[in-house]
Amino acid sequence: MTMTQHTSLSLSIHADELNKFCEKLLKRSRDISKTHDALSTLEAFITVFSNTSNHPEACKTIENILHTFSEKTRQALLTEKTAALIDALEQLDIAKLAAIHCHLSRNGFYQILTMATQQIEQKQLSNLKHWCHHWINKAKQAAEQASGYPEAYDFHQAGIDIKQFQAMKDVDHFINSAD
Repeated sequence: MTMTQHTSLSLSIHADELNKFCEKLLKRSRDISKTHDALSTLEAFITVFSNTSNHPEACKTIENILHTFSEKTRQALLTEKTAALIDALEQLDIAKLAAIHCHLSRNGFYQILTMATQQIEQKQLSNLKHWCHHWINKAKQAAEQASGYPEAYDFHQAGIDIKQFQAMKDVDHFINSAD
């Protein structure tokens, strides 16, 4: 076979079999994040390579099945991340907070932060607001001093992990702008 020779593969997907496959995938899942990624990849693969013009109803059915399962994993992922975020916030654990923050979009992070802050007691939330705001101000001061220039920050020289700073800044912005 030469490199210029074109080959193709026809693939047949039956809705009931896809549904069974997705159910089995969810049952066997040990890592909901990986399962969600796998479903998203499968959905993209089918969307790109399917011939929707010849089978529009079948394609729509297949897309709906994948979307339903993808939404289930997305909700499970949000629940899992929200619980982890609550734990990190209650422990005032910046490293855990940054680890959660770096794996989500800003919108996704704010979404779980909204759910998390609704589950934290008011007194603890007040303490969290103060702690977070104080940490951000202290980090900015240290980074500005490390840079040697006014309003210029050198987090690396100050020994501040930029991922932790970004996570804390987003938390601070969210919880202190809600007032």
